Amino acid sequence: MARAMGAGPPSVSSSPDRRLPDITGLSAEAVDAMAGLWRLPAVAVRAPPPVVGGVAPDVPDPASVRGARVITMGVTWATPLTGLALARLGVDVTRIEHPRRPDPFPLRDALADGQRRVGLDLDDPRDRERMLQLLEESDLLIDGNTPRVLRNFGLAPEVLAREFPKLRQLALTAFSDDDRPGYGLAAECRGGWAARTDPPRLGRTSTVDPIAGLIAAVTAVNLLATTPVAPVRLGLDTGVAYLFDVVHRRRSKEGGRFSEGGRL
Repeated sequence: MARAMGAGPPSVSSSPDRRLPDITGLSAEAVDAMAGLWRLPAVAVRAPPPVVGGVAPDVPDPASVRGARVITMGVTWATPLTGLALARLGVDVTRIEHPRRPDPFPLRDALADGQRRVGLDLDDPRDRERMLQLLEESDLLIDGNTPRVLRNFGLAPEVLAREFPKLRQLALTAFSDDDRPGYGLAAECRGGWAARTDPPRLGRTSTVDPIAGLIAAVTAVNLLATTPVAPVRLGLDTGVAYLFDVVHRRRSKEGGRFSEGGRL
């Protein structure tokens, strides 16, 4: 029997402990296959992955990326937090926003602090041309949309790599191995966070977004400090896996010492 959940509160039972509803008779693979067919932000609860042995490569001197030009595209939590962290390091961050569909997140202004905010509607040819100009002038694009969004505008990663060979690319998606839309709660299930208890339960706050946003910031610093490489993709579910590794496995004491499951 597999347990699955949707991307938001309507898919979660209203019980005080927020236990996940059961889907009787379906395997985890069947749940994921059905969700993929209908492009639904629902996933099966999966077991925690093996210890990953570290949340990110060593971070170079932040001063080495000061003044670098970065474009961010994304709303709510993770991608905007990445932009804020980079701006705090002295990176020149331009945040792309839709002029008629503002970010609904209450902290959007705080997360945009220290950044240039540019309203662009990529359906408008003039705005699309302005976007191309910004890409030409930038060192890194951080895209927090589902992969199909930029593809629909003819800006797929392989196209950007060909047209802008000096541009590094970092995609922050819901799932590391799936192009479906999704949010933090679904990523908690895919990454193993919900399975830390039996029966599986969700956290009471948004955990995955800030963790993934900070991991993305570390990844961005490493990308900016190197020559352009192939586009890099980071899933929110990967952020949850790292969280489980660092917080839970490292705190399990072995012989009076913390285990070496992860490092900060």
